[in-house]
Amino acid sequence: MKTAAIICEYNPLHNGHCYHIQETRKSGITHLIALLSDDFVQRGDVALLHKFDRAQLAVQAGADLVLALPVPFSCASAELYAGKAVRLLHDLHVVDVLSFGCCGNLSSLESLASVSLKIRNSSRIQELLKSGLSYPAAMCQTLSEILPPETAALLTDPNNLLAIEYLKAMKELRVHFQPLAVQRNTVSHDSAETSGVFASASLIRSRFFQQQEYQTYLPHFTAQLLSEANTADFLQLASVILYQMRMMSASDLSVLPDMNSNLASRFLKAKNACSLPEFLNSVKSRCFTMARIKRILLYALLDIQKKDFQQTIPYARVLAFNQKGTELLRLIKEKSTIPVGTSLAKLRNCSPQAERFAQLQENAASLYGLAQKHVTSAEQEFRMKISLKK
Repeated sequence: MKTAAIICEYNPLHNGHCYHIQETRKSGITHLIALLSDDFVQRGDVALLHKFDRAQLAVQAGADLVLALPVPFSCASAELYAGKAVRLLHDLHVVDVLSFGCCGNLSSLESLASVSLKIRNSSRIQELLKSGLSYPAAMCQTLSEILPPETAALLTDPNNLLAIEYLKAMKELRVHFQPLAVQRNTVSHDSAETSGVFASASLIRSRFFQQQEYQTYLPHFTAQLLSEANTADFLQLASVILYQMRMMSASDLSVLPDMNSNLASRFLKAKNACSLPEFLNSVKSRCFTMARIKRILLYALLDIQKKDFQQTIPYARVLAFNQKGTELLRLIKEKSTIPVGTSLAKLRNCSPQAERFAQLQENAASLYGLAQKHVTSAEQEFRMKISLKK
């Protein structure tokens, strides 16, 4: 048995994701785990499809076992998202290979990861932050000053940023997965361009919401599900977000992850905005990215606090599996240092930490239901029956 893992959102699962899975299989992989983000994703957005739907699509595309990367880490910054995901996979003690997409030479990406770890709290980084740059921009600027131009140039491609974070996490945690860098040779992350049957997930989502043609860039099973699914949209939460912001005090804001005093001041000044775009544009600045602001909004709505980010993930929750997935599950249950199961109701009883994560998950389910086109309750989170996928 040779097991690979892919950390993913599949928002939605498209032809590029299928290509990644196929290329991963070509390296002699016998079993494949997809560690799938929850219903709130890394850029501070709502997933278009529910995680149970995305998990089924992942199995149809070639994954054998789909596990959940839970709130709060599915909607965290890239560094935290990658670090917690790598740690969860390590705790299973069955993963041999971590596969990820990129647009660069693996050795150069590993060099970038090593240097990034060394300088992340350097005086130069702090100087650039004080000048008004965001942390990602300050890191890119510092690396460009000390690395060869051809290596530093890899930072300009967003496809490489998460790859570097995975490599950093493996180095810092001393996790000895074999990295498998699958080259992304068609369209770039967030690109507005298309190439044959390939398009970025962001472009596909945009076309979906604008009722333009998008099916060309999806496998038939994703296109079919999207045509009939109860999809979700961040803008559906506009009134809920505006209400939450009007109710929050400076002390309420201070416990939120990614928050500092300057940003809290901007939140308070914008709290009486009459629309979500007005609020977002009032808070955004050169040093505070839109993704960071939207993540903080989610933290406020979901009751995610700074102390939650200090915790490791206390369990592995199964979302979908096939016959090979049952083989993986048997091995995981023998080797894993954390509980593994399908029932959130049972997993929450494993420890006080598990209880806290389950509560955050329940909060997320309730909020996601309000973001869906047809409003739903949180009951599916506890009543969903996980069955073997053919």
